[in-house]
Amino acid sequence: MPRIYSMVISLCILFLSCTSTPRSGEDPLSEIQKITLPLKDATVMYINDQRSDELFYSVLAPPKVIEGALVLLPPTGQSVDQVVKHNVDLLKKAYQQNLLVLIPSINFNLVVDNVAIQFLNQVFDDLLTRFKVPEDKFVIGGFSLGGINAIRYTEYAQASPDTARIHPIAVFGVDPPLDLSRLYGSFERAIERNFSEVAMQEARIYLQKMNARFGGSPAEQPAIYVQYSAYSHNAEKGGNAQHLNKIPVRIYADLDVDWHLVERQVDLYDINALDQTAMINQLQQLGNDSAEFINALGKGYRMDGRRHPHSWSLVEPQELIDWARSCFREVEE
Repeated sequence: MPRIYSMVISLCILFLSCTSTPRSGEDPLSEIQKITLPLKDATVMYINDQRSDELFYSVLAPPKVIEGALVLLPPTGQSVDQVVKHNVDLLKKAYQQNLLVLIPSINFNLVVDNVAIQFLNQVFDDLLTRFKVPEDKFVIGGFSLGGINAIRYTEYAQASPDTARIHPIAVFGVDPPLDLSRLYGSFERAIERNFSEVAMQEARIYLQKMNARFGGSPAEQPAIYVQYSAYSHNAEKGGNAQHLNKIPVRIYADLDVDWHLVERQVDLYDINALDQTAMINQLQQLGNDSAEFINALGKGYRMDGRRHPHSWSLVEPQELIDWARSCFREVEE
């Protein structure tokens, strides 16, 4: 009998060692999984992946019971792997605090249209099948293009619940453009200034895409620009933004005007914060006490240490997790 007890104890120890949280010194990022979907990237939704046409998502799932999910959407041209590298601390903290992190392969769409919605719905459907994530505990957000993508998906989920696979309980954006009409004019002025080659290249690409997709400028097709914008300054109740009047919204921006004037010859008319502050103001007027503009002044830095107000670093990882968890608690109450 003692020998049998000894064998049982040994097997239990072995089982626990295989299923427990990674030991001190082990990297949780080694647990990231890439899930390829049975889809083809026919509309060039995802770039900087050589000539691949696969669509997928990467996920870091905690080893214990999943208490909620945090969705991160990439900015223009940034790969899923790069999103991970820019958010190492966030992913590790989320893992340690039983939150799943999901990053879909979408970084070059112009708008959140039916194609983008169907892709994101398929991502979420696959995730819910594979992982035990509570459907009522998703917080979604992203940087730049990823931010407007996150906000537009959330607006769709609120306005037409049947069109969305998940219904985010909160949404955040890291310096996202929100009003496409304002953005169009900003791109035009970037080309006229002929100052920053990076800014001009982005402007040329997106002006071409906007003109082709929308059939012209905001002056020529105002209704279409309102239709696809997350916020519209010239539309009643901010256009699509009104659908966010009942859920927590956070917008992060680094309002370093001096940097923009010196480095880009850009003023407030061409900074995304123009849209962002207007949208938060509109939501607060509509009665949303959980709509926040967070001025992360001086926090914008790229991974190589360069100062840049348009960066993932505007978000303090633990603070974002605490906010997400507070939103989860409200669902439970």
